[in-house]
Amino acid sequence: MRIAPVKEGDATTSQTFRNELWRSLPSGVIDTLTATFGMLIAVRVFHMGDVAKSVFLSATSGGLVTSLFVVPLLLRAKSTISRTAAKVQMLGGACMTVSAAFPHDPLLYITGLSLGLFCLSMQIPLMTQIYRINYPAATRGKLFAVTGVTRAAAAMCFGFVGGKLLGWDLHYYTWLLWGFAASCFISGFWTYGLPITPWEAPANSSTNLWGSLRWVREDRDFRTLLISWMMMGIGNLAAASLFVEYLANPRHGINLPEFEVAWITGVVPVVARLIFSYPWGLVYDRFHLFTVRAVLNVFFAAGVLCFYLGHGIGWWTFGMALWGMANAGGNVTWALWVTKLAPKHAVAEYMSVHTFLTGMRGLVAPSLAFAMVKVMSFDTFAILCGLTILSASGFITVRARNSDPSTSDRLRPGAKPERL
Repeated sequence: MRIAPVKEGDATTSQTFRNELWRSLPSGVIDTLTATFGMLIAVRVFHMGDVAKSVFLSATSGGLVTSLFVVPLLLRAKSTISRTAAKVQMLGGACMTVSAAFPHDPLLYITGLSLGLFCLSMQIPLMTQIYRINYPAATRGKLFAVTGVTRAAAAMCFGFVGGKLLGWDLHYYTWLLWGFAASCFISGFWTYGLPITPWEAPANSSTNLWGSLRWVREDRDFRTLLISWMMMGIGNLAAASLFVEYLANPRHGINLPEFEVAWITGVVPVVARLIFSYPWGLVYDRFHLFTVRAVLNVFFAAGVLCFYLGHGIGWWTFGMALWGMANAGGNVTWALWVTKLAPKHAVAEYMSVHTFLTGMRGLVAPSLAFAMVKVMSFDTFAILCGLTILSASGFITVRARNSDPSTSDRLRPGAKPERL
């Protein structure tokens, strides 16, 4: 991966930014599938049990786990990053087309959408490698955040329209399924048009399927952030798994109408993401990564506690707004933080380890969440999730004080992680 550095404003950066802006529109549509409509349809149309819902909620995580092996396989194939990512996205569209073509079969519904989300998450490390190469370090967070604003706007609009459709007639969900499938193909089209990035591994690169894990042993700061992210992720993903379930399932005593569920869980957090994505992008570029991560955790915990402990539409809305604001910064840091640690040739490997561990906790979190609310109240569940998220901030704060200055300086604004 010996590629000349890209300067801000050159053709490669401009083309990447333009294509990513267009790609953010279908990506925003797909966000509503994972955040709201997938679970809402599963609960209200098919009346699925906890196992089926857990499978759907774990699909993205399964793809993240598999992403650990995508990088070495790509190295062996001598392919290009953008076109490989595009093909995987289109494969996800093909899977979702099955759900749209057979909308009344619950097995094909859950299988098609789950496999589609599996494919979309599997190629995330490849996209991170593209951002590392094609975006300048000083403005990477800002450029990513601008596309994040467009993505949030698309999710907000589609969430509003989709909620209205389901409010008029629940059977209109079939149109939503076709929209999700089409969005995957459109996303793949814009990804395919990204600047071609040759995947030329250094001579000492390993193509071992588990080779990326060596960075956990060799990089202390990487290891610190992975542990912190695991602590935070378990609590946050467990809480997020039940947002729709809590408001939509009659057995929990709330049973809001479809539009109100879609509005609170699908539109409100996206509006907050729309407002705060750009500011968080600037924060990411200008502050130490440990500080940004610790502050974000506090906002995530506050959102979860307000949502579950505050009873009534006002509290649910406020909690989702806080969580959406934190999610705006979380999206930026989650997608880009490895670019501050890894040397250019190893970004995809670092990211594949990060996504692998994200997937592992994502596989556990939904089932854990459903199991927890069977033996405890939602209030207790929320407190445990909030404490888990906050403990991650405590851990990262303690570790930051003991960091080696010679390596932790790369996590500061403008630093270049080329030491490894």
